[in-house]
Amino acid sequence: MPATKTSRHWPLATALAGLLLLGGCGADSPPEVATAAPALSADLQTLYEQAQQAGEKELVLYTAFPETVELWQAFQQDFPGIRFKPTATTQLYTRLASEAASGNHIGDLVLTGYSELAELVRQGRLERDVPASSAAIPATYRDPDGYFQQPWVNAFTLAYNSRLLRPEQVPQTWEQILDPRFKGRFAHVRFVGASPFDAAVVLLQEEGKLSDAQLQGIHDNGGVSDNPGTLTANLAQGRTDFVLWAPAQVVARLRDNGAPVALAFPADVAILYGPGVASLRNAPHPHAARLFKDWLFTPRAQAIIAEQEYAYGTMPGSPTPKGFPPIESFRQKSIPFEQVNAYFDRYREKTRAIWR
Repeated sequence: MPATKTSRHWPLATALAGLLLLGGCGADSPPEVATAAPALSADLQTLYEQAQQAGEKELVLYTAFPETVELWQAFQQDFPGIRFKPTATTQLYTRLASEAASGNHIGDLVLTGYSELAELVRQGRLERDVPASSAAIPATYRDPDGYFQQPWVNAFTLAYNSRLLRPEQVPQTWEQILDPRFKGRFAHVRFVGASPFDAAVVLLQEEGKLSDAQLQGIHDNGGVSDNPGTLTANLAQGRTDFVLWAPAQVVARLRDNGAPVALAFPADVAILYGPGVASLRNAPHPHAARLFKDWLFTPRAQAIIAEQEYAYGTMPGSPTPKGFPPIESFRQKSIPFEQVNAYFDRYREKTRAIWR
């Protein structure tokens, strides 16, 4: 449900899949420039000219989504005068602390999960900035204090091997998932405290969709993996019948490449969890950063998000990824932003007690 007007709510169900570092473009390997860039809107053209007049020739994005290649290519295509450098980092806090201590600021933007963004706000690392193009997104997808906005959300749901299960055989309820016939035939990623998989437990238990007994049943009946990539590879190879809370965008790409995998969206399993984009304080390229943020909420970028990245754009009227249910079908709880990490901490204790 959307945030209220009287409290700062953070849609925990739609935070970033920070563990899915599946490869992509580093700081020294910008995406190749595509062809046939469309005409820019007057607003974007003005922002682009401001960045060029300020001598800003590059843009550094610290991101947990370096694999979002098609989207990065399109931005580089539209603004060839700015060298776009999406940079994967698993040491974000350390990196930003080092830049602040030295005064040598390199990063301009972060695209990361709500738990990380909450901590960056606490540390004073972010600059308030609300791109004009994001004005129409629902309150659920933006920080009311203006520190960050959410350009898309990803689905985490049940994925299955289409050679081992027909669609009508795919379990749709926890009773069916935990049926003895599936014991040892499904798996999930290990809960680590602040991942999409932890968020699934937080949300589904808060919403009354997943009981403590069912959570114990997942432990007793399913396998666990420390690596999302290994989990989806095992699924494609037929070593697992189905996977809980698989990243739908990854599974869809495997399917497109001929792997025998498919997606189901059971109401008591599927969640949305996506990135927030924020400007860093003392960014060396602030005009380019504003340009990128404004561009993310344009119809062009939102269409690429759906059609190429298999994610849900947050702008009203954005297309739905092919074969996915409409975004309105996901009914999810909002949690006060300032309590996000407290929720994760509380449920981390529960999952650690079960998965010792």
